Amino acid sequence: MKVLVLGGAGFVGRRVVLALKQYGAMVRVASRRAHGGGAADDVLKLDALNTAALHGALADCDAVVNCVTGSGKSIVDTARSLRSAMAGTYCRRLVHMSSMAAFGEISGVVDDDTPLGGGGGWYAEAKRQAEQILSGVVDQGGTAVMLRPGCVHGPGSQLWVQRFGDWLFQRRLGDLGAAGDGWSNLVHVDDVAQAVRAAVWAPLAETTVLRANLAAPDSPRWNAYILALGRNIGAVPVQRIAPWQLKLDSHVAAVPLRVWERMASRLGLPSRWVPPALPPSVLRLLRQDRRLRSRCATEVLGLRWTSFQEGVEDSAHWYLKQSGRPQRGGIA
Repeated sequence: MKVLVLGGAGFVGRRVVLALKQYGAMVRVASRRAHGGGAADDVLKLDALNTAALHGALADCDAVVNCVTGSGKSIVDTARSLRSAMAGTYCRRLVHMSSMAAFGEISGVVDDDTPLGGGGGWYAEAKRQAEQILSGVVDQGGTAVMLRPGCVHGPGSQLWVQRFGDWLFQRRLGDLGAAGDGWSNLVHVDDVAQAVRAAVWAPLAETTVLRANLAAPDSPRWNAYILALGRNIGAVPVQRIAPWQLKLDSHVAAVPLRVWERMASRLGLPSRWVPPALPPSVLRLLRQDRRLRSRCATEVLGLRWTSFQEGVEDSAHWYLKQSGRPQRGGIA
């Protein structure tokens, strides 16, 4: 089995490459930079928007995994290029990394077959368009698997681990009361990678589109996650954050902090000198009463989930190691 991975140098992509390699696949990574493929057998310097070059890279592959992210335009244009590039090749299996964001503003229980909603911003719209475009590979005789992960945590997660940890130590995040009562829909990065691996080999009928949500069954509400992460990285006591403080942080302080982030990056200043902004979009997500059900991932792909306890402990260990803070034993 030879698999091409687009976006294989990113946070999720690197874990996908490792999971495929561990299962015996020959893995080729396509990247705009001729490095960053990690454990891949082959790394190509290739722009995924160059349809002809992508077609050539797919010529001897059995499957392709799309982990490309970026701007809305990049997500949609890559989907168009990939669908066109697959035509006329022997590559018949596509695994596309979508997102729960594609459901838009839908709340309540969301199953694998729940129709996509509207709204949710540019990212949600781009993910919906990409799914629609790539579902068209079935018209070319292919099979498509659309994976819709929730919030991907674990080692390497810049938002749900790195920034949450920093905000906890800065006393800008904590027990949020009603503002943190939304479902977290957390999924460990290794579970996402294993879902991709299973989707590549799954015995699916030709011209099938399989859609699978990815959220651990024991994923809690956000307040529970924040409290557990805070305890395990030593950001204790985890304080109660008043609504006025959240509003001040996310609406008044966010803009100057983003400006300072850009300036610090250009000046080459250490990231620890830059307090990360707390975007309003994150606060909206922490309140969102949406719970993903992942029946397809469990029953069809056979996924065995990392428990919430294991995931938080793994995340905390990584955070403390990369931040230089003293390690703590066991989950609190």
